[in-house]
Amino acid sequence: MSFPRPEVRDMLWRWREVVVALLVVALMGWWAASSYGVMRWIALGFTALAVGFAIAAIQRARFNRGGGGFGAVEVDEGVVSFFSPLTGGQVEIEAITAVTLIPTGKGHAHWQIEAPGEAPLIIPLNAHNAEALFDVFVSLPGLETEKMLRQIKQTPDHPVVIWRKRTRVLH
Repeated sequence: MSFPRPEVRDMLWRWREVVVALLVVALMGWWAASSYGVMRWIALGFTALAVGFAIAAIQRARFNRGGGGFGAVEVDEGVVSFFSPLTGGQVEIEAITAVTLIPTGKGHAHWQIEAPGEAPLIIPLNAHNAEALFDVFVSLPGLETEKMLRQIKQTPDHPVVIWRKRTRVLH
């Protein structure tokens, strides 16, 4: 029997950034409470910064589906790549025109990433290193992070467009 249990270890690993961020918030809060004058204001500033990092860490942990799925994701030099024995592909981040959450009906879902002139890139939410897609998605202009996280949690029964690139119409 291993200690801690594998599922507890996996959960702690998934939420590790949140734990560290909350420890930093507590440390900065203690510093702010125990100091005076300018040092208190500096500590309050660092506390606010740490709270911001904690919120971002919570969002990242909610996005992470734990891996162990089919295939592997790699994000490198502005390109998202997906590798698996049956399918795969690449898409440049700048070329992405739409991101859709597609349910499979088995409680799982896939990302569909579209770019002009290319076949859609289909990536399981729980693919190895799929959490790297979080940084890609939040960098897309106008993407609503909380909407995306709610849709992941609910696993919808129909495809949901998470983000679509806005095109400018010239008159």
